[in-house]
Parts: sequence; structure tokens; C-alpha cells
Amino acid sequence: MWKSLTAASIAGAVLAAAVGVSTAAAAGPLDWKPCKPGAIEQCATLTVPLDWSKPAGSTTGVFVAKVPAKDQKHKLGALFFNPGGPGGAGGSIFAAGLADAVLPQFREKYDLISFDPRGTGSSSQLNCGPVLRRGVPVFPKSPAEYDTMVASSRATGEQCLKQHGELMRNLDTRTVARDMDAIRGALGESKFNYIGLSYGSYLGTIYAQQFPHRVGRMVLDGIVDHKQGALKFMLDEARAMEDGFNRFAAWCAKDTSCALHGQDVGKVYDTTLRTADQTPLKGPNGPVTGDVIRMAMPTLLPLTAMVSDNWPALATALAKAAKGDGTDFANISYLGDPETGYAAVSCMDFPGELRGYADARARLDLAKSVAPRLGASVEGWGMTAACSGWPIPPSNPWQATPIHDAAPILITSTLHDPSTPVTNARSLHRQIANSHLLTTNTFGHTAYYNSPCARARITDYLLNSNLPTKTC
Repeated sequence: MWKSLTAASIAGAVLAAAVGVSTAAAAGPLDWKPCKPGAIEQCATLTVPLDWSKPAGSTTGVFVAKVPAKDQKHKLGALFFNPGGPGGAGGSIFAAGLADAVLPQFREKYDLISFDPRGTGSSSQLNCGPVLRRGVPVFPKSPAEYDTMVASSRATGEQCLKQHGELMRNLDTRTVARDMDAIRGALGESKFNYIGLSYGSYLGTIYAQQFPHRVGRMVLDGIVDHKQGALKFMLDEARAMEDGFNRFAAWCAKDTSCALHGQDVGKVYDTTLRTADQTPLKGPNGPVTGDVIRMAMPTLLPLTAMVSDNWPALATALAKAAKGDGTDFANISYLGDPETGYAAVSCMDFPGELRGYADARARLDLAKSVAPRLGASVEGWGMTAACSGWPIPPSNPWQATPIHDAAPILITSTLHDPSTPVTNARSLHRQIANSHLLTTNTFGHTAYYNSPCARARITDYLLNSNLPTKTC
């Protein structure tokens, strides 16, 4: 999805000044047009301040998509959706006609709204290339390799600053939450109804912290807990991902459709990595190293069953890699991923806070101690590596997100989420007054995507305001 008391105090002072400016007044209108000729989906670009503390200054555009409710006469208002990220381009997802694939049960009673956060998709997009570059160490084994990793991160950040200037300094989640409230105001909605998945859960949390009295029905699923800090974030994820790999291997042993059925999946993985570390595999755009494979695991291992079944693809990718073809891993690895916006937001909100090579080595060793096979092959370490030399100080560093005076917020999680462990959900539940926690005994990333029971409870809450039982 997924960044010091003094910093929190500064952020609070800035926020107090910024909230004095009406988001609706500072933003422009929404001029809706069909996203495609004849489409029901409507698209618009909202003009907002580039820096919300300077509402009369430079502006930027935020791409918004709407799917109108079928029953306009009895609709419940607007339901905002964020698919995750950082930087998930939800507006582009809706514009492509995919709202019915993820939120079909809400089409009757809600106008469905999503947007491409600034720096992504059809909004003002960053195009600085990968932050985790192929050939640059991501798991440094020496001070020299660590220095190379830091230098690469710094060079990409500095290049982005040259290309995009102040946009780079105004990408953090607090700023994007202001953009969301501007969309709400432009729509004429008095309340903000929302379902946010993975990083979208953190975006919703920050919105509720800034605008508690505007919260309507809100679901936060697959929780990113901003209280935990970079090290705990990485270690908890490593434990959960290791458990996920073991579950994947057990599925392969039972299911004949698995491309590795009848083989020792762990042994295949270990052997393939050793081979790729020594002699990189062939790939679509150059050699595929063991690190390329390692940094594909955060994408392929978690399940999001409602929208994609990752495990058959992971098994096929491993089977091909065992024969020397690393193409499938190369296509989805965090190494070489060109979406700079993901790293830019991460570095503002989820900084790795590395203190040199010895600190990095100690963290990598800790990851191996809790996850002997996967180690730090997780998103949390990917963010830490990507941000290791970032030239812009984090504007919203790791800190708790206490929320008071909001309407009841529903927090949901599977008990076995490899990307955002259930410990995150329990921690956030303690930080948000009057919140409600629903867990489901399921494996996979987010309850909404992986549990029909949880999906039904979430639907009932968003349509009828019925808060569900604690387990599913």
C-alpha cells in the first residue's frame, strides 16, 4: 500500500493554517463530459492549488471520473473510491469502464467517484523513470553497494525536481486529502462517503483526521498504519509474506492446476534465485537478476481474489524462471517500475530513515530472522531503498493518526493479509475514536477483495449504515 514529535507539531500547525481556507472556494468547477463518446462514465479535471497553503498561487489539475447512480431520484449521494497505491489512478480505472468490476453493488444508489491523485495517471503526471533501477543494488551487501543505492535514489529525485519543481514538494497524503475534499465540495456533497483499499485506507484516515465532521460512511480496508515506523512496517510485512509463501506452496501441493504441482516449491524458488544471482535470466528488456525476482514477490504473492488470482501467475512465472526465462517477473517487479509517483509519495509519507550501511544491514538481517526465505523482499523495504537518498525531506513523516468526532468508521482486514497485516488494523482501531473493526479469517490483501462475507457486510454498511459484527 504500502512514513518525530517535533515533526508532528509542525505538521499540525501547517494544517491548522491550511484548514482555514475553504477547499471548495480554492478549487475550480467540474465540467463533466463523457469519458468516451456515448459512455455513461463522465470525466472532468478539477483545478486546485498546487500548494494548499497558498490558495491564490500556482495551480494543478486533478482528473476525476464519475459513474452516475442508476436511481438518481433515491440516490444516497456520492461514494468515493481509492484503489490503493500510493498513486493508484482510480479515475482512469473508472474512465476505462471498470467501476462495475469493483463496485457493482453500489451502482444503483451512489454516484461513484474516483480520481487520479496529483502526479499520477491523467492528472499532472511525473515521468522521471524508475526510482529502483535495474542493476542498482536494492539489498546492499557492502558499504559501496549501499552508497550506490543512495546515489541512485538521490539522482532520480533531483532529476524529478528539475522536471517538475514544486509539484514534487506537494504530493504527500495530506495534500491529496485536501484535493479529495475539494472534489467533494465541487460536487456539492455535504458528507464524504468513501471506501479506500490498501494505501487508500491511509488516505481515508488522513481525510478523516483533517475533516472529521465531513465524514459520512467510511470504510478503510487493508490498513496502512502510519504509527508504526519504517522498521516495524517492514518486519511485520516480512512475517506475513513468509506465511503467504508457505500458503502458496501448500496450495501448489494440493491443486493440480499449479504449474509447480508435484514439485518442492520452496526448493524451486531458492534454486532459481541462486541461479539468477550468479547468471541472470533472460528477460524482455535485459537480464533478470535474483533481485528482480525478489522485488516481484510483493506484487505476485498477495491475493486479491475478486479482481485477480495471483497464485497461478506466480507458479507459472516460477516454472518459466526455473527454465531460464525471467520475463514474467521482469514485467511486474518493483525494480524497473517506471511509476515515479509511487516512490515520490512514499518518500514524503513513509520515509525509510536509514542511518547508513550498518543500519541497512541490520534491518536486512532482522528481516531474514523473521522471514528466512523471503527476507526483505517486501514493499516496506522497497520504499526504504527507493527513498534512501531522496533529496526532499518528508513532509508527513511517521506518526500516529488519532481521530475524534467523526461518524463511525468501519476498519476491515483479513486475518492473513501479507501486504498490510491485521496488526495494522488493530492499531488504527485504537487510534480512531468510535471506529468499528471487522476481521475475516481469510488469506489475501484486503477483506473486500478476498472475503464474500466481508464484502456483504461492507455493502450493508455503505448502503444501510448497519455496522457489522466483529468477525466474519
